[in-house]
Amino acid sequence: MIASKTLKESLRMTAQWFRNSGVMLPADGSWGVAERVLLTHGNETCEKTLRSFPAWTPFKDHCIVEQRRADCNLETAFLFLKLHEIFGDQAFYDTAENILAFLYFRSGLLNRFGDGDKSMIGTWDWSHIKRTHNIYFDDDSWMVALALKIARKYPKLDRRFEMKKWALLLADLMADAFPRYFKNQGEKELSFSWLGNTKLPHWGSLVCMALAEAYKFNPKPEYRAVVDSYNRFLSEKGAALTVSEFGYALMGCTAAYRAMKDEASLKCARLFADRIVGAMNPETGSLPSEHCEAPSGKGLADTIYTLNWAVLGLQNMAALDDRYSTPLEKMLSLLLKIQDRTRKKHLYGCWRGMFDLETGKWGGGDRFEGGANSIYTGWTNAPIAWAVAFALQKSNLAGD
Repeated sequence: MIASKTLKESLRMTAQWFRNSGVMLPADGSWGVAERVLLTHGNETCEKTLRSFPAWTPFKDHCIVEQRRADCNLETAFLFLKLHEIFGDQAFYDTAENILAFLYFRSGLLNRFGDGDKSMIGTWDWSHIKRTHNIYFDDDSWMVALALKIARKYPKLDRRFEMKKWALLLADLMADAFPRYFKNQGEKELSFSWLGNTKLPHWGSLVCMALAEAYKFNPKPEYRAVVDSYNRFLSEKGAALTVSEFGYALMGCTAAYRAMKDEASLKCARLFADRIVGAMNPETGSLPSEHCEAPSGKGLADTIYTLNWAVLGLQNMAALDDRYSTPLEKMLSLLLKIQDRTRKKHLYGCWRGMFDLETGKWGGGDRFEGGANSIYTGWTNAPIAWAVAFALQKSNLAGD
């Protein structure tokens, strides 16, 4: 068992990174959270990255990619609420509330009026730097799931930001749209199309997770129908998926089982938990990097698309079956071991995007979204830190 002292020290380092790295200016979260730190020295994909994400603050050997993404901000707010629960520091709660105020009041990312298209009302745009509507199944799934978790535990925040109201509206839109897109009938709506490859758990299983959270508030048959359909798909087609998709699938199945108590979700959860354990290196606790947006390799620990989600999925599963506790601890121990201790404020306390286990250093190559030189606030650092926090609280994402 990992010592609580070790877990708390990791969380303190994470909090220090968020506050000192420059991803929050000001550091109290009142103007939100940037997407990532991008290390520029020796990064061959740097030019393509900056062309694709044209809002940044440059420094000598790195830049802050400044786009404010809805999902990254809510993921970080959720983390700071976890930090408040564990340490009791009011400043952590205040930071979370400031980020939420940015999201709901100042960012303009929530589509409150739909630009004349009612099917858009309640959706969240991907980023503030885009001039067109970009609404993704994966990102908006987090906007449902985490908003409902916060609303349930923090009624005061729910009242201030109407989190439950907006999340349940979005869940309804998602439950209506997803089946059409999944059947390749996602014709363009009046002013926007949902984005994402629904055949991959990266998108589809996160939708199941979101609808599972909504089901706890309102057990609509439409939510259950999406989950049941996706369970069938995963059971039939799951063998064709890469290792990097297993964690997403496991998060979706375990969330669905916790909400719906159905045997199909549990069966799928066991399938993908076993596949994660089977693919795991028994010595290191790592998984092969096989995601399409990251460099590939058996000795590469990907923390943007693979390990970060697999550890949360295993944490959910270990709460249902103790047989998965040992591989969970192995994977979490690896993540704690590689947490960056470089004495630079934009690095200390973070997890970079990829660790090369053969060299024992951060590395392994880059893509314009994935790879070692991209240090994400939301999709990497916040979720890994959730797993650390849940280990201290003896809880998990599905049961929180």
